[in-house]
Amino acid sequence: MNYFLAAQTEVGLKKNCNQDSVILKRAKFKGREVCLGVICDGMGGLSCGEFASKSIVEAVSDWFLHQYSRYSDVWNESQMRTDFINILSSENEGLLYYGKEHGIYLGTTITAILLSDNKFFVCHVGDTRLYKISAAGMAQLTKDHTVIAREIAEGKLSIKDAKSDPRRNVLLQCIGATKDVNPDIFCGEVKSGDILLLCSDGFRHEISEKEILKAIKGCDNSKLNERLRALIDLNLKRREQDNISVALIKVK
Repeated sequence: MNYFLAAQTEVGLKKNCNQDSVILKRAKFKGREVCLGVICDGMGGLSCGEFASKSIVEAVSDWFLHQYSRYSDVWNESQMRTDFINILSSENEGLLYYGKEHGIYLGTTITAILLSDNKFFVCHVGDTRLYKISAAGMAQLTKDHTVIAREIAEGKLSIKDAKSDPRRNVLLQCIGATKDVNPDIFCGEVKSGDILLLCSDGFRHEISEKEILKAIKGCDNSKLNERLRALIDLNLKRREQDNISVALIKVK
């Protein structure tokens, strides 16, 4: 299988710097195409969030170039799981140390996906999201590690009330803020025409899944970047204050 990639990012209306970090990479490995997508949403004063998210993106990118490329086969779920746990553990320790040394708070979410043929591998911490858009519609594949998501799951809060709840940005875990990080790691399958969409929380606060699906499903590849930009502009029109980032991988 082959993959088409598109991404857009925007600093937004309030912040002075973009604390989101996004990468999309494609490579030939043993005659087969593989694809990596990562989105991180950093947090912290001044440029600290930018530093945190960028450090994770660079660590995963380095793994893709220097470790994954040495795998004996393109798909080794056990090794990928081990590698990602090690990456996040190391980066978490480094960011914790950096924060303590400089007397600052910083951290970042991560949603990462690796695709090979019709299979994908996901590693996730925080409230950045991965969606799958297919013939069946649009489905959220990741679970938010937030107070709000936990309250909804426990039946203590309705989805309607969650939209205006002041705790909607409170994370239960992220990389760099707590001693231990427990990522969600899972695998799945895709078919030709499916789209995997990664986004920061700023992309989804002011627009609906229905609007995202309408803009992207069935869209010609040459117009996907334009559609992503239009969705970001719609967020800005509705006064979204956060950084806004989105990336997609379309299976061809």
